[in-house]
Amino acid sequence: MQNELDNRIILEVFDKIRRFGQPYEDGHMLEGIVARSDFDGYSVVLEGSGVTLQLNFHQSYHFEYATNGLKEQFMAKVDYIHRHFNES
Repeated sequence: MQNELDNRIILEVFDKIRRFGQPYEDGHMLEGIVARSDFDGYSVVLEGSGVTLQLNFHQSYHFEYATNGLKEQFMAKVDYIHRHFNES
């Protein structure tokens, strides 16, 4: 089974949200996506558009979403952050 996520990109997006986003509850928010991690950094979570993505230390991940459309919107925002938020 092919991995549908590029974990490196997810971690880069997590870092960009933390650097460029605004503090929000227990994380940071950018373009409607909230990034947070557990206390030891074992897992990172991206949430937004009705979707939660948890990426664990050992490259496993878990999505929670109600419809494929929500997941597609979420992944489009993740892709936008990945492509448009870079150091100048």
